[in-house]
Amino acid sequence: MGEKKHVRADFVPGHYQFVTDKGSSFEIGPSSAPYDYLLGALSGCLFDTFVELAAKMRFSWEHISFDVDGEKRDDPPTTLKSLHITVQATGVDNQKKFLKAFETASRYCSIYQTISQVSEMDYSVDFQ
Repeated sequence: MGEKKHVRADFVPGHYQFVTDKGSSFEIGPSSAPYDYLLGALSGCLFDTFVELAAKMRFSWEHISFDVDGEKRDDPPTTLKSLHITVQATGVDNQKKFLKAFETASRYCSIYQTISQVSEMDYSVDFQ
């Protein structure tokens, strides 16, 4: 049986939030649109998946950052039309293994795969 997940969302005038079972609270509002959470969740899922693969493949890095750019469709449902992830990596000791791990992570990350059902997705990796 798979791991169960749960959040509680509360909406009162002027204050919207969701809280995880582990106690993390996230405010929903004008300054944090739902798609911001989606792109953040994609980044977290993709990175966690990548980290697991990197450990198995035994390579290291100093810093990794993701710039995630998406474009929403104009017509309802306004799902993402396209999405591009620019990966910037420094201090990578094996670029070939890094690229293989990231490509595999994009196939294994459930959020990446879910979004790819409605969006054209790609990524690029820049080593510094």
